[in-house]
Amino acid sequence: MLDRTYALEAVAALSLAIVCLWAGTQWAAAMLAYQPALGTAWIDILGIKIYAPWQVLSWWIAFDHQAPDVFARAGAVAAVGGLLGGAVALGGAARRASRRTVATTYGSARWADASDVAGAHLLDDRGVVLGLHHDRYLRHDGPEHVLAIAPTRSGKGVGLVLPTLLTWTGSAVIHDIKGENWALTAGWRSRFSHCLLFDPTDPRSARFNPLLEVRKGVHEVRDIQNIADILVDPDGAAGAYVDRTRGADSVRGARRGLVALHPRRRLRQAS
Repeated sequence: MLDRTYALEAVAALSLAIVCLWAGTQWAAAMLAYQPALGTAWIDILGIKIYAPWQVLSWWIAFDHQAPDVFARAGAVAAVGGLLGGAVALGGAARRASRRTVATTYGSARWADASDVAGAHLLDDRGVVLGLHHDRYLRHDGPEHVLAIAPTRSGKGVGLVLPTLLTWTGSAVIHDIKGENWALTAGWRSRFSHCLLFDPTDPRSARFNPLLEVRKGVHEVRDIQNIADILVDPDGAAGAYVDRTRGADSVRGARRGLVALHPRRRLRQAS
């Protein structure tokens, strides 16, 4: 962008100088009645001879003693072009110098402005709510992750989570420890989606018996082992429990016995 500005300023200054020089040449030729001594013109249009812009310089040297006033005025016209070109160059330099430069000695990070927000498509009508910018919601609807970090009671829930759940029409899995998000948004989301509450301590909770998913036959041992590993070592860290191995073996045996002895219709009660 800066190189383009320099080029435009240079072209403007050069054009002004050439136009004024050409105007001085044509004015001097007109004052001298286009005499043959001036030489051959570039173009002759309906009796009007157009000379090369720089021919006034050779005429000045050859005929200045015969018509000093004419060439003095023609030189003044040509000089105006130089002055105007210099003014354009100085004006451009002054304009660039007056622009506030951002110091990047300690980095170039800065707060986003309106152009940055619009360029990131954060003013669209869908996506995760990020905040407010000039009375318009900022939303992110891209594949990138969104992480909000703020102190307790600073408004993360009411400012970001709840507006998102009330406007997000896609699927969502919410880790709702206090149950506030379910209480405030489940009614609305159930109008266009299927909402499930999973809380084993709540009578309203959806129920899931993992034993019903055990596949009889060659996959039976592996499925029971997976369930036992989840229950005995939920963090997936080896050595997290003192008797991890013996505990897992006990759970595997008990689970397999339940699957083998109890009918599938009674597994819900057995769990």
